[in-house]
Amino acid sequence: MMMIENHLGSIRVTKDYLYKLIARTVSSCFGVADLNDVSLMQTVQSKIFPDDHYRGILLKAKHNKLAVDLHIITGIGANMTAITDSIRNKVRYAVEQSTGIEPTAINVYIDGIRA
Repeated sequence: MMMIENHLGSIRVTKDYLYKLIARTVSSCFGVADLNDVSLMQTVQSKIFPDDHYRGILLKAKHNKLAVDLHIITGIGANMTAITDSIRNKVRYAVEQSTGIEPTAINVYIDGIRA
């Protein structure tokens, strides 16, 4: 759980909510075919729980700072620079508008291309 304090008070946001928000936002972006597993543990979890919303997303939260790592698979013939810029902008906007948390870093890794 993350807690953000500002002039209006404190906000508590669960990581589960952030994972769902980010997964929904990334999945709706143009050029994203799928999210890819970050680690072997995520691969095992995605086989056991196919609808897992943690897939392809790694959140690092420390001292009211949030860093997001995204592992995606794109479609063939897509402009990768445009896709990654679009994902960064949409995720930053969604997180800021929904929670008030400004991500310090959003890293997008393209792990594969699907035909």
